[in-house]
Amino acid sequence: MIFFAFFLLTLGIFLSALFSGSETGFYRASRVRLVIRNLEGDSISRYLLILVNNPGLFVATTLIGNNVANYITSLSIVLITTLIWHSAWAEMLAPIVVAPLLFVYCELMPKSLFFQAPNSLIRLTAPLFLVFTILFMPASAILWAMSKLLEKILGQAPERVRLTLARRELIEVIDEGIEAGIISKTQRALSQNFSMVASKPVGEFCTPISKAYTLPANTNAKALRRLASRRALPDVAIYRGTKPHVIGYVRVVEILLRENGELKVLPLPEISEKEVFGEALLQMQTQHHTIVRVVGDNNKTVGLLSIDQLTDPLLKGTLTSLRR
Repeated sequence: MIFFAFFLLTLGIFLSALFSGSETGFYRASRVRLVIRNLEGDSISRYLLILVNNPGLFVATTLIGNNVANYITSLSIVLITTLIWHSAWAEMLAPIVVAPLLFVYCELMPKSLFFQAPNSLIRLTAPLFLVFTILFMPASAILWAMSKLLEKILGQAPERVRLTLARRELIEVIDEGIEAGIISKTQRALSQNFSMVASKPVGEFCTPISKAYTLPANTNAKALRRLASRRALPDVAIYRGTKPHVIGYVRVVEILLRENGELKVLPLPEISEKEVFGEALLQMQTQHHTIVRVVGDNNKTVGLLSIDQLTDPLLKGTLTSLRR
């Protein structure tokens, strides 16, 4: 019986260290490396990516695992003290005496190890963690469903935390690239600036239509050149009737090159005010748009957005001198 009690104690310590360390390693491991290894056909990385995309499942598994480990450890300590001392006082004092040792070897040390080497240790323990994920699935599914329900009721999703983690991982990957000599400090600054604004809606960057520099459809080339010269505008939006009814835009350079000064109004592309910064920048660059109309609900014009308004946030700090 005493050997069984010590076996339970060893098992409880091991499980507690496994789940405590895995929790730290999960949030420290590089998602970029997991994606790359998954594309190479690595089955362990594929499983870890499933947990990454479903963090509620991982949290539920570690929560249940830690509780099971703590129960096994407590039970084994009580069994050992009962078998050796046969005293009620020993049963009460043993958990108090052993608690600091359990904290160091079951919590603090595993978390420290996984913090220092998250990628290698999380891969090493992933097969065993998969076994417990399947074993605890009935209970984990209930906790997972409850977390999803609370997110829906409270309107709180872990997207902000995920973006923070992704931003941190991106910075770590870039720092590794700098150390390897394949990424310059300028590229690092550009990547950091992009990560700060990539997920923000373009409605925060556009110029409100009431403050935008526009001209009526019946304007002439002279008035357009005067406005463009005074405000340093490469493009000027044209409206018909009232200002919100923008119908297109004119490239100033084409007016300067045309001898007759004829206005050629080009169609103005539209983009939703809820579109994120990164997608808008990619869309405008690939389709060679220098200015777009930002629309809100009911296709109502909210403002105008130029390519400079998207590139300027990227060229700040040490990159300010690169602005045109």
